[in-house]
Amino acid sequence: MTEISTMKNGLFPIPSYEEWKQEVEKSLKGKPIEKLYSTTYENVRIQPIYTRQDIESLEHLEQLPGFADYVRGTEVNGYLQQPWFISQELSAASAKEWNEMVKHDIARGQTAIHLVLDRLGFLVTTLEDVETMFSGIDLRHYPIRVDAGACSLPFLALFATYLQKQQVPLEALHGEIGMDPLGGLVQKGQLPVLLEDSYDMMADVTKWAMEHMPNIRTVIVHGESYHNGGANAVQELAFAFAAAAEYISECLDRGLEIDDIAQRISFSFAIGSNFFMEIAKLRAARVVWSNIVQAFGGSEDAQKLTMHARTSYFTKTIYDPYVNMLRATSEAFAAVVGGMNSLHVSPFDEAIQPADEFSRRIARNTQLILLEEAHIGRVIDPAGGSYYVETLTAQVARETWKLFQQIEAKGGMTKALEEGFVQSEVNQVAAQRDRNVKTCKEKIVGTNVYANLAEPTAQLHRKHACISAEQSLDKERIDQLKKEFTAKQWVKTALSAVSQRATVQEIEKALKSSGLSFCIQPIPQWRLAEPFEQLRKAAEAHLATSGKRPTVRLINLGPIPNHKARADFITGFFEAGGFEVVKNDGYMSVQEAVQEALRLNGSHYIICGTDESYIETVPLIATELKKAQSHIKLYVAGKQNPDREAMFTQAGIDGFIHIGSNCYETLVTVMKEMGVALDE
Repeated sequence: MTEISTMKNGLFPIPSYEEWKQEVEKSLKGKPIEKLYSTTYENVRIQPIYTRQDIESLEHLEQLPGFADYVRGTEVNGYLQQPWFISQELSAASAKEWNEMVKHDIARGQTAIHLVLDRLGFLVTTLEDVETMFSGIDLRHYPIRVDAGACSLPFLALFATYLQKQQVPLEALHGEIGMDPLGGLVQKGQLPVLLEDSYDMMADVTKWAMEHMPNIRTVIVHGESYHNGGANAVQELAFAFAAAAEYISECLDRGLEIDDIAQRISFSFAIGSNFFMEIAKLRAARVVWSNIVQAFGGSEDAQKLTMHARTSYFTKTIYDPYVNMLRATSEAFAAVVGGMNSLHVSPFDEAIQPADEFSRRIARNTQLILLEEAHIGRVIDPAGGSYYVETLTAQVARETWKLFQQIEAKGGMTKALEEGFVQSEVNQVAAQRDRNVKTCKEKIVGTNVYANLAEPTAQLHRKHACISAEQSLDKERIDQLKKEFTAKQWVKTALSAVSQRATVQEIEKALKSSGLSFCIQPIPQWRLAEPFEQLRKAAEAHLATSGKRPTVRLINLGPIPNHKARADFITGFFEAGGFEVVKNDGYMSVQEAVQEALRLNGSHYIICGTDESYIETVPLIATELKKAQSHIKLYVAGKQNPDREAMFTQAGIDGFIHIGSNCYETLVTVMKEMGVALDE
């Protein structure tokens, strides 16, 4: 009893960092501890362990949530009083279908109404369209989020007219009806109106909203355009903030005060797969934005960042699509821990087709489980105090500020886009990501690793198709609107036009510049999995036309333990490209291996075994097979030393496949050798 009491009251000694380091180096068997360090796409060095010493110099650790610089959140009580808004983006084939969808999803847990005009699935043309969309929905009870693209004026005029007709007080509306001209420029390379006119409209819309819709933000700055182009977290933040800083400057020049415009800007960021990096990104975003608004002279309230998050489109896959549920869940978890204000969880079939009721339900319920069952919102800033997350937050904020200042030094975001600086920065990281995926250093489960060829091909549902906007336009009205818009009373003119039954397309036509707005090189939007999806589609097309997949055959040497590791590696390597891999339990002699290979009558073989077994068997197998069938291709699994590679090559080996090989390029080469048609 005394011994137990003594043990309970005793203190376990806390090892020092040096003691820990010594133990790690023992486990590494002589390798330096630096082997455990890694570098992210943001060029941030990640340590294997973080201690109190790493955060001693960080000033914000004494701060509490709700106080500047808001790294720990903009609200003192986090999500305890007001949870984040479940703001799933909805699209449909028609206004009526969209209306039914909104009602259905709101009844099942969605708490905000979210539409992206460019991805809505149908055109919002007339007042009748808006009446159909929002019929039976009390907009006073749900915040609305409208991503209006480069220009919000036509939709805003239509929507405001609808609210007035329904006798809904404009001041009762909450949310965003936001424009982002530079975001549209980044994606499309040009704007429908002159940038100068876009800024005139932005200022006018904001002034009008201050008076009539005080609870509506009028600008939504998107970071997704950079993220979906391959940008890293620092670039996504810096470029979004540079765009926002330009919007502030332009609105200040047009008579707005800093607090007026800063509080009407919201941000939308993508949430990628690097869990801790994404948490740090959102926390760092609040710090950087606070500093920017403070530099403009904004108040503490104006320094608060309003932030929507969207689980990444960039990380989603066409093949093995149910894995996307897991990806979206971890991304949503990071977004909640990071402290966003509203969240869209991408449906698992987003990369394949418009979401159906099932995929919408799973995405929506992902948020509801985090909120209602996992109780993530019951702790304010759950990442706060973590040595790793706090250090990473500070590093991301510092690097973001540096890149932001680079853009400012170039004259702002428009200048940086014109000279191609932004595109070049993104392309460098995108190329690195692409290279890492193709060499399988960056793994995509179900695509470039652990591919499942038995998975049924996804059946596409109908696609939403927009009707051409070039229909039934009143040219006289358009000409008259053009004249009226020259007075630059943008909102007043648009509201008057809608009251006279003008359509959105007529207003857009009147706004369109007669001269050419300047053009830039857009940032291509893509997904990481696309290179391997291209190969899988090519293999499936080959199966459809020839009756079989492109096929490689293994020449396994010796008993199973001798070849299994390399045979499994080669199987996964080729299945990532949709190949069929013909296996065997191993050949016990060179003669048996050669006879069986000739009987199979294939075109491509990979020899799998131990390095020791290769020395005698590979030259003999290569010589015999090439003598019998000179056209066949022979590869060896595993990297060999230069002398041995030279010897094997001389004997007839065509190449070596190992963990350092570029998987994608190897598969392309083999497909071309087999005559498989590739869509380049």
